[in-house]
Amino acid sequence: MTIQNSKNMMIEFLGTPEAGKTTTIHRLQKELSKKYTISIMQEAAEIVPSYFPKGSIAAHFWMRLNTAKNILEYQFSTDSEVLLIDRGLFDTLFWNYYYSSISQLSTEVAQLANKFFQNIGIKNPDLVVYLSTKPDEAINRRGGEGRIVTLDFLKNFNSLLDEFIKTIPVPVFHLDTTGLSKDDVFKEVLHNLPL
Repeated sequence: MTIQNSKNMMIEFLGTPEAGKTTTIHRLQKELSKKYTISIMQEAAEIVPSYFPKGSIAAHFWMRLNTAKNILEYQFSTDSEVLLIDRGLFDTLFWNYYYSSISQLSTEVAQLANKFFQNIGIKNPDLVVYLSTKPDEAINRRGGEGRIVTLDFLKNFNSLLDEFIKTIPVPVFHLDTTGLSKDDVFKEVLHNLPL
């Protein structure tokens, strides 16, 4: 399969923390840049200002608005043929779903936020790459539990993400990276891209 309108090719990566999303994106950029002009949209969680309390709803919405801004800018730019998105629109919608499920965000507010993000003109990605890993493997990869990313958090996260992913209206490629090397993950994702 080849790119029909390469200017608009967007591939979003989402999934379990430590499943290999960012590592795979950077390896894909290097490989795909041999044939295409590639841009990466950095994960908003990596650049959230430190004055937002970690894990807060305020930080969540800052990240989501930053993600929306970046996707909109790409849609109107001519800088690259392919955008690799490290947690984009559907990740935004998932986190609204997640916070609603743990009662940190009302269902009504989550639905309003989702309608906002879906109705401001953000184009859906052409493909969602869903990388998951078992909770114990994720904890091992990160060197232990953190304040927010714990074994219980990851079990709930994976369960909710598995439910949510079924609602995504674009093609999804799912790969469980448990027990796979970084090379295996990269090769499998590359093989399944619509390029």
